[in-house]
Amino acid sequence: MTGSINPTGPFLDPPAEFARRETAAVVILPVPYDATTSYQPGARFGPAAIIAASHQVELFDEYLQRETYRIGIHTGAPVFPNVAGPEAMVADIRAACDELLDEGKFIALVGGEHTVALGALEALRRRRNGRPFGVVQFDAHRDLRAQYEGCAYSHACVAARAVDWGLPLVQLGVRAWSREEQDLAPRGAVTALTAWALAKGDPAALFEPALAALPDEVYLTIDLDAFDPSVMPATGTPEPGGLTWYTVLDLIEQLAHKRRIIGLDVVELRPIPGFVAPDVLAARLLYRTLGFVTHGWPDLPVQA
Repeated sequence: MTGSINPTGPFLDPPAEFARRETAAVVILPVPYDATTSYQPGARFGPAAIIAASHQVELFDEYLQRETYRIGIHTGAPVFPNVAGPEAMVADIRAACDELLDEGKFIALVGGEHTVALGALEALRRRRNGRPFGVVQFDAHRDLRAQYEGCAYSHACVAARAVDWGLPLVQLGVRAWSREEQDLAPRGAVTALTAWALAKGDPAALFEPALAALPDEVYLTIDLDAFDPSVMPATGTPEPGGLTWYTVLDLIEQLAHKRRIIGLDVVELRPIPGFVAPDVLAARLLYRTLGFVTHGWPDLPVQA
């Protein structure tokens, strides 16, 4: 698989006055990393592909009736892979997030494999000094293994680390997990809504009691394999029977209305050369999610 891990422009390519780091409310942080991928590698090309596809996304959001980019969205320098290993990589991501949090930015990571979420979670956890927050995870997999292939910072262990760190966790769209994860889940603060339950029932009604397990503030992590492969085929570990576009959007909107989202990521896009529809889906998902998160935030006072 070929491609670039270095984005060729900013997310959305907005007018320059809305993309300056010093004034932007949101920073997109690309993390082109996939060293622990266990099936199909290539997620390291995901950030560049999402950013390239975002240049085809309309700046006016037809659903929200708003130009979300006007709050200021800056695209930061990528956090490139650290050959010292996954734990060192998580530390690098945490350091990059620390710097942005010091500036008061809302951070949206673009992966890369799911491991990148751990850097953001660590930065938020350390900064908050015990103030609670939860995690909402869209995913086909539970990621609750204590370690995978000898690595505790594998993409298959992201939720396990969140549980270790005492973060209440709600998982949405899960539909494939191991016996180890089956046995671990009841011992942690984990609520799971399976993909089949969401498909057969009313997703909003099912999500409402799950929200009760969460504090007022949450981190949102979106593994794109939560979507059904007919909607999102470009992932490293696809699983049949996933979520649809409008179900995912409705659940994110509900979450944004009921809880304050304090950070997010979109991860696990494995671009398919010559087939850009999944890249566009990921770019539109990120922009719409930022619109939900920043509802009511003021536009930048840019002079005409």
